[in-house]
Amino acid sequence: MTSAMNKTCAIAIDIGGTKIATGFVDPTAPTTVHGRATRPTRAADGPRVVVREIIDAATSIIANANADGYVPTCVGVGAPGVVDTRTGCISYAGPTMPGWAGTDIASTLRAALDLPVSVHNDVRVMGLGEAVHGAAAGNTGDVLFVSIGTGIGGALVTGGQLPQSPHDIRGEIAYLLAPVPAGNGCDTIENIGSGPSLTRSYNTAVSGTPAKDLREVMRRYHDGEDLARRVITDSLRCVGEGLAAFINAIDVSAVVIGGGVGTLGEPILGPFRQGLRNGLLAPLCNIPIVQAALGTNAPLVGAAHMAHTDILASTHLMKEQ
Repeated sequence: MTSAMNKTCAIAIDIGGTKIATGFVDPTAPTTVHGRATRPTRAADGPRVVVREIIDAATSIIANANADGYVPTCVGVGAPGVVDTRTGCISYAGPTMPGWAGTDIASTLRAALDLPVSVHNDVRVMGLGEAVHGAAAGNTGDVLFVSIGTGIGGALVTGGQLPQSPHDIRGEIAYLLAPVPAGNGCDTIENIGSGPSLTRSYNTAVSGTPAKDLREVMRRYHDGEDLARRVITDSLRCVGEGLAAFINAIDVSAVVIGGGVGTLGEPILGPFRQGLRNGLLAPLCNIPIVQAALGTNAPLVGAAHMAHTDILASTHLMKEQ
């Protein structure tokens, strides 16, 4: 019988623009996140403060794991921006994380925690979780994960792994072009289908009181308002049509849609799926197009899986040498 203190786990960290989420995951129950906790990212205070918050959060969750009889063996991190996966350093970041580019997450955490650390982009990590243990679990082919929220991002998971790419930007789908709902030209899928874009499109067309956010637009949608239904349906259909051309080029075995907007159910999934079906070539028309299943745990499940996979690969390599 395995003693309590022989149980191992991965420490999982999801760094967002507003909050840092942490938890620990037992590899024998990879979809269960223990000790989940969140704290403010404090991005406006600069990267040094953010890194200090990450270390404090990780130290706290390690203590919680130890108290539950677990020995952490590795750390997985999902981080915003473009991550150099070879070094664990942020090579590019947007305006939500001022000064974030150049932050060496992996080396800093390794020094502070004395554990192996794996770092990847946050959306890629979320997609990994859904592909391996969530909505596409059991699919061993290429899975495209599409996250629709305040922006649009993606991940291409191959055989249960995030393949390396020359510049670490594989999955940056936000800039794909799609037809605009009005039928006059094209725009990026992010400018058509993200949460802020949907709200903006609605408010541009409404003759009465504008909606303060997408929640209000969706409330009007469910109340049966024609404009809200038309904006949501037409916009998500166009996003699907834009993505279809990309999928035709790369060929995948399944598509998973997630994120804060992507998991709002059939009002989003239905027209998105229809747009894809409109544009996919015949051999792809029957691939699964499904909603994400892990909810807010997806980034932590993915981060833990990444860390466990990396440490196993490293152990195997050492044995071969």
